[in-house]
Amino acid sequence: MKLRTGFLGLTLAGVVALASANAADMYVPGPAGYKDAPAPVQPWEGSYVGINGGFAWGASDRLTQNETYPDTAIGASASFSPEGGFGGGQIGHNWQRDHLVFGVEADIEGSSIGGSATVNPNSTTWAHGSSSLDWFGTVRGRLGYAFDRVLVYGTGGFAYGGVEDKLSKADPLTGSVSDNNTATGYVVGGGLEYAVAPAWSVKAEYQYIDLGKDTLSLDAVVVPKYLATLDADHAYSTVRLGVNYHILPAYEPLK
Repeated sequence: MKLRTGFLGLTLAGVVALASANAADMYVPGPAGYKDAPAPVQPWEGSYVGINGGFAWGASDRLTQNETYPDTAIGASASFSPEGGFGGGQIGHNWQRDHLVFGVEADIEGSSIGGSATVNPNSTTWAHGSSSLDWFGTVRGRLGYAFDRVLVYGTGGFAYGGVEDKLSKADPLTGSVSDNNTATGYVVGGGLEYAVAPAWSVKAEYQYIDLGKDTLSLDAVVVPKYLATLDADHAYSTVRLGVNYHILPAYEPLK
């Protein structure tokens, strides 16, 4: 009887030990409602400076030269669209509330945007017109949404730039007129910025800049009279790539 009781005790002890080992290896689910911690959002708040460069193309400008006296319906016209490269720098500041990023930015650009055309109503009469944007800048607001390292944003505000329009003619007397001034208008656009490091980001951006319109004209003082006209539309589409250096906020160490 003692032998049988001892054998039964050893058997029960083995079963308990085996069950305990299996229980230790079993997966135990977490408490109901448990979720992984959300991925951190790239901090965009703070000031930044950068450089950029790109290409622009303008709206269609029109050059005409028509006989006005005696009226024999002799004339010619041509259209051209200024285009060219530009480059400069920008400075700005962002504020961030969770994924929402809003801020202000200003940029200034030097450019080689220009175009011209010539018309010849007849062998002794011609007119030449040109239009250029020598430099420009903007002061804009920005509003975007951050997907970790990616910031997608819209932008818009005030634009200004140095425009120059020229018109010259011969019929057969020659003459010329020009208008060189700082024009103002508006800008709208949008872009995408990607943080390649905590303090560095790259961006691609489109801006539409409208600086208004200008008209130049030259009339003849001899017969037959030819009126030359240049209608310049200073509206430009711009695409650019840029690099920004972000001035990260300083944090005091824990005491």
